[in-house]
Amino acid sequence: MSSAHAPESRGFGFRGINRRPITAVSWMCAAFLIAFALAVVVLIIFGVGERGTAIALRATARWSFLLFWLAYAGGAIAWLFGPRLDGLARHGRKLGLAFASAQLVHVGLVLWIIHITTGPSGAMVFFWVGIFCTYLLAVFSLPRLRDALEPRLWRIFRTIALEYIAIAFAADFIVAPLQAGGLGKYPLTYLPFALMLVSGAGLRFAAYSSRESRHLRENLPSRVPGPPKVSQFGGMSREDHIVVWPVLIFIGVIVVLLVLDDALGGFFESALALYGPLVVVFGAYVLLKSAVRGIMFIGSQFK
Repeated sequence: MSSAHAPESRGFGFRGINRRPITAVSWMCAAFLIAFALAVVVLIIFGVGERGTAIALRATARWSFLLFWLAYAGGAIAWLFGPRLDGLARHGRKLGLAFASAQLVHVGLVLWIIHITTGPSGAMVFFWVGIFCTYLLAVFSLPRLRDALEPRLWRIFRTIALEYIAIAFAADFIVAPLQAGGLGKYPLTYLPFALMLVSGAGLRFAAYSSRESRHLRENLPSRVPGPPKVSQFGGMSREDHIVVWPVLIFIGVIVVLLVLDDALGGFFESALALYGPLVVVFGAYVLLKSAVRGIMFIGSQFK
């Protein structure tokens, strides 16, 4: 075949072949089937009792966490490391829906182990609030529902829900193993997931700082001073009320539920495990930067 008639290749495919785009439903089905297959294989090998179900829970939790992490940190990775990784940001919604789909199997296993367990299982409010956040994000990922929200309100809700889910994973991958055996007996199988969690939070913080710095640089010259938009209700505009009150109610409901289940302490402990290393690294960076500036200033005085 001559080159004039040969299909032009690009990457691993051909431009002449019409490939259907992978839809969100396809991602969800694939994620669910993989989680379901993992659960079935584990339960066949180890049985459907408490031991087999606990192992299946760990397996499905790790699979769904991988999907969550890509949705959680994908946008930050794309922002920080350039257009080659823009696919992570573009497919963030699909990855989030795939995570929600895979979590259905995990939730089913949780309900099963509650049914067969011999001891008290408790209300597990910490876990169920995370599940609520997962499916709240899934429902509002529908364009019509998302567009019904004020854009700032949607961004804040999404951030709160994502960070809560990350904190819930930190409770499983960082806090619970440490409480079970201490730092000296921390299982190495949990370490990759713990590092991914902490690094994901760090990437999101770095991307947020980068975006805010860029926004300030771009808008500073064109900023024109003027009277702030205020209303008769506490000095806030109507748009601010639309954002502030739903967010406060959302956070308040979560706090009340955690307090009623005596889980607020565990929440803060997990949050400290997730964000503590980030605070330490950022604090060390600020101190080092200040020390370098101080040394340079002192050196300039002797020139």
